[in-house]
Amino acid sequence: MVNSCLAPGKYKKWTAAARRVIIEIVKGYASFCPVAKTAEIFAERWTPLLIRELCLGASKFSELQQGLPRMSRTLLVARLRKLEMEGVVTRISQSERAGSEYRLTAAGEAFRPFIDAMSEWAQRWGAGRLQTDDVEPGQLVWALRRHADMTQLPTRRVVIQFEFRRLPENQRRSRLWWLVLHKSDIDVCQRNPGYDVDVMVDADLMAFTRVWLGYEGLGDARRNRLVVLSGAAKAIHVARAVLKLRDTPWIKDFDYSPRPTASRTAARSLA
Repeated sequence: MVNSCLAPGKYKKWTAAARRVIIEIVKGYASFCPVAKTAEIFAERWTPLLIRELCLGASKFSELQQGLPRMSRTLLVARLRKLEMEGVVTRISQSERAGSEYRLTAAGEAFRPFIDAMSEWAQRWGAGRLQTDDVEPGQLVWALRRHADMTQLPTRRVVIQFEFRRLPENQRRSRLWWLVLHKSDIDVCQRNPGYDVDVMVDADLMAFTRVWLGYEGLGDARRNRLVVLSGAAKAIHVARAVLKLRDTPWIKDFDYSPRPTASRTAARSLA
């Protein structure tokens, strides 16, 4: 069953690819059940992650692409239009140069507890599902930025350099990253920003990801040389507090409330 709102000619300006994707994603369950009706909107592949990005405060198309680097541009356009059509997202036109912004409506904000619940479920029951293909340096560093505890930062700038090991061949050019942490914002850089480094993190990518998620403890990872932290003891203490790296495994709670946008981010586009 296809949603009747896709009347012939209504979306003439859409590309053929976008129209095909829209027709696919609006197929329903042919059921009056409220769970089915909600699933028709929310339970499409990539849609929960797109709503996650909007919950975090991403509003420009480029910001959504940065948060969803493995989602194709065509599919992102189609999902945004579908959510706008369903009254979950509103598109606000800016100047021609600035493009549009996307915001959650009241109906969209009502999905925020869904995102929190999905994160909590995975933290309690999903640790064993993490696979090699799930981890990628750019996505990890971007997540570090978004979930950093900025209240733990001193007034001065703090610079953390990451060098990741055991990367697939196609990711080896992405082994070096920097976080430049300020009280008001965090810059993500893939090129050396030119500042003195306070803490160097030399880490196995999967091991560090599991430590950051709370699935493994930093203590064991350091003893096994899977994660090596270098720098002054005080600087390492700050970095651990900001990134929430604990010595023992724990059920880490993630906050999906809006974050500062990456207006000064020096990273390459992850799309």
